[in-house]
Amino acid sequence: IWWLEAAMAAVKRIDRSATIAFSPVGPFLAAGSVAGAIDLSFSTSSVLEIFDLDLASSNGELRLAGAPVQAPERFSRLTWAPGPDPAKFKRGLLAGGLSDGSVCLWDPHQIVRRPAGSRDQLLARLQKHAGPVRGLEFSPLSQNLLASGASEGEVCVWDVADPRSPSLFPPMAKSDAASAQASEITHLAWNCKVAHILATATAGAGVVVWDLKKQRPIITLRDPSSVGAQATRASALAWNPGVATQLVVASDSDARPALQLWDLRNASAPFMELPGHARGVLGLAWSA
Repeated sequence: IWWLEAAMAAVKRIDRSATIAFSPVGPFLAAGSVAGAIDLSFSTSSVLEIFDLDLASSNGELRLAGAPVQAPERFSRLTWAPGPDPAKFKRGLLAGGLSDGSVCLWDPHQIVRRPAGSRDQLLARLQKHAGPVRGLEFSPLSQNLLASGASEGEVCVWDVADPRSPSLFPPMAKSDAASAQASEITHLAWNCKVAHILATATAGAGVVVWDLKKQRPIITLRDPSSVGAQATRASALAWNPGVATQLVVASDSDARPALQLWDLRNASAPFMELPGHARGVLGLAWSA
C-alpha cells in the first residue's frame, strides 16, 4: 500500500502473489491467490484473504481480518462492490474470476466475522465460461449487475439481486464484430455515466464497446498503427469518470507500452498517447 502524498512511500505490505480489490464500504483489502504463479512453498492451493487497512497503526504488515477462505481455483480477477442490498450484505459482495472459467460470489462480512469453514461465506459459483475469467466488474450504476468475460470471448451479464441464485441475461448477439467476440477478453469496464454501456479489452481485436439495451457491440476501437500479426494486445482499460465518451486503454506489449486515450465521438484513432512506461502495462485505474 502506497501513500501518494509522501513521495510514494510504502506504508503497508504483505508478501503474496495475488490479485486484489479494495473494499468500497470500509478499510479492507481482499487478496486472492493469482493464477500463473506459485509461492516459495510451491503450493498450488488457492485462498481468499481479507486484510484490515489500519493506516493509523505503525505496524508495516497488513493484518488479516478473519480467517483465510479456501477457493476452488486460483484467481484471474477480483472485484468488490457495495452490492444491491447493503442492509443484508453489510460489507457488500466480493466476486472472483477463476482460472477454470467459473465466477464465485462471497459475502465478505461473513469472512471477516466468522472462523474458517463457515458454510455461508461462498454464496454462489457461476459456471458459464470455458477459460480464465480475466474480465470481471460490478456495475457502478446498477449494483445488481455483474459482467464477466473470459478467453473464449463471450461476455456474460449476471443479475445478482439474489446473490445466492444469480440469473444470466441473454447472451450478446453476434454482429460484424464477430471476430472481436472470438478474441480473448483480457479486461472489461462499465461506463461511469451510462448504465447500459460496457467496454471489453481483447487480446487481438482491440476494444469493443457494447450496448446492453441493443444486446450487441456498437463500436470497435483498433489502433490504426497496429494490424495483422502485430496487433496490439489491450491489457486494461478505464472510462473517464467525467466524460462518458472517453476511455484509456493500456497494452502489455513491451514494444509499445504507452497508454492511449480514445473518444468515441471520433474513434478512428486515439486522440492522445501517454508514454512513460518502459515495459508493457498490466493494470490501470482512473481516479474520480
